[in-house]
Amino acid sequence: MMASEAAFEGLAEPLRRELHVHCYRMLASFDEAEDAVQETFLRAWRARDSFDGSSLFRAWLYKIATNVCLDAIRRNGRGDTVLEAAVAPGMPAAVQGEIPRPRPGG
Repeated sequence: MMASEAAFEGLAEPLRRELHVHCYRMLASFDEAEDAVQETFLRAWRARDSFDGSSLFRAWLYKIATNVCLDAIRRNGRGDTVLEAAVAPGMPAAVQGEIPRPRPGG
């Protein structure tokens, strides 16, 4: 349980970049990934009392981020889209590259 905004920010902010990469790989959009990270932090903040410390904070945030991205994919009707590659203008080279094809049924 996190008592303060500062404690939450201290745990969450260092994970921002890797969460952005995770969301970018799912959404194939730099801007949508940034929105997803913001939504992830908002959902996590609202549910902070449900984090009991039994799992890693990082894993807890990844689960939230994944759900945020899946919600965005469903909302945008892109659930059956196959992504070959993603390169966005201004995207750091370390983030650019091939997006794995979704496997049938998973």
